[in-house]
This record gives sequence, structure tokens and C-alpha cells, in this order.
Amino acid sequence: MTEIEMLQLSPSRISDYQQCPALYKYRAIDKLPERPGLDALRGSLVHLIIEKLFTLPAAKRDFETAVSLSSDCWSELLAAEPELVCALDSSITFPLEDKVVIGQDRLDVLFAEVKVLVANYYSLEDPTKIEPHSTEELIEFDLSPVLKIKGYVDRIDKSPQGWIRINDYKTGKSPNKQFQEKAMFQLKFYALVIYKKSQELPKMLRLLYMKDSQVLALEPNMKDIEMTLQKVESVAAQIFSSKATSTWPTQVSKLCDYCYFKPICPEFQKN
Repeated sequence: MTEIEMLQLSPSRISDYQQCPALYKYRAIDKLPERPGLDALRGSLVHLIIEKLFTLPAAKRDFETAVSLSSDCWSELLAAEPELVCALDSSITFPLEDKVVIGQDRLDVLFAEVKVLVANYYSLEDPTKIEPHSTEELIEFDLSPVLKIKGYVDRIDKSPQGWIRINDYKTGKSPNKQFQEKAMFQLKFYALVIYKKSQELPKMLRLLYMKDSQVLALEPNMKDIEMTLQKVESVAAQIFSSKATSTWPTQVSKLCDYCYFKPICPEFQKN
């Protein structure tokens, strides 16, 4: 009898499969390299700046200090992923063939964009008054011998009473009302993991949108946890079926125009 490989699901992997099973295959099964995008790069840089900010004493978490971290955080990101430079110049060959040096003028533009986002973050909360329980913490739980749920949480806060607040930073703009529930799924997923691990139900879930300085918040209940679990298990069952049958159907939508894998997608090779 063939042993079933452990399936590890995160909110992004669930989103990939629901958007398009073929996209999930390209990313999770084939692990094809994907050219980094500028929006994702800005997001990674802002996330790292805020993470570094919370390693400092509260009194030193002022706006000027946060902005001053931009250059060092960029260097750290680049050291870990050299191909991030491709997001700053579309003429750079991907995957990288040679070392590329980005001009300071282009970096100054990037840092100016990041400065605006960081300023908007400060309009949403005061980091000098927050002492996180953890930042960028990997949380995971085995729902079964073949299914693990996991993810990195931007920040987890705990009140003196023990209440848990889950925070996620978004450098894009807040969603329209009809898409808010979909946006909140990521944090409901994290709440599910925490509940399964500790039997503690997080008190508050918050999405902080820096593009338009908005906060989307939810006090989850057990129904949210149960429905999220049902969704996770449903998607997992579909992925297991796709793996067993080697069937990864394409799902055409407006998002195809933004998909890096469109040139190799069979849906667009028919003509």
C-alpha cells in the first residue's frame, strides 16, 4: 500500500488551489521559479521593517527609526533572495544569470514608497505602546497523520488577561465589503491553528491595510472556527483527489492576466 505524503496547507496554498488547481500545481508540486513582483517586494520590506522595529525598546520605535531601517532591511532581504532585484527592473533576466547592482536612484524611489506605507501604519497604531507576544511566528498543527495546517503570523498580542489578538499587515488597500469575508479567511485559519493547539479562541483578528489606512477587525466565535475547519478539510480532500488522479484543471478568470504562469498554461496554448 502506497504511503500518502503529508499535505501541508497554509492560507496562501488554499487560495492558490481555489483560484486554480493548475496554479497550485505549478507552485506547490512543481515548485516552478516565479519572478518576484514589485508589490510583493514592497510588502516584504515593510513587514521586515515592522518586525525589526519590535525588537527595539518601546521608546525607540518612533517613525524616524522605522524609516531608517529601510536600507538595512533591503540588504537583508537581498542577501536571502538575490532575485528580488528583478522586481525593480523588468529588463533584468530571470532567473538571475549574473550579479546585478541596482542604482541608488531606483532604491530611493522604493524607500520613498515604503516610507508612505510605514507612515500609514503609524496612523493605525502606536508601536511604542505594544509589546507583542511574538512576531513572524510559525504556528502549525497536525489535523491528521496526512494533513498539517501551518502559517507565519505577522504578530500575536496577548493581554494581561490572556486574550489573544492576531494581527496581519497588508500593504495593499482594504477590500470592498463583498470581499471582506474572503480577506478574513487567512486570520480565521490562524485562529483555527491556535485553537487546535491550545484550545484557546483568539479574542480579536485584525487586518491592517497600509495603502488606505484601514483596519478590518473581527471577534471570532466557534462557528467561525468550525466553518474554517470544514473549508480546510474540503480543499484538502480536493487536493488529495487531484494528486491521486494527476488532475489539475485550469480555472480561467480575470486573475489569469496577472498570473506568471500564463505563458505555459494549457488553457492559453489552445490557439
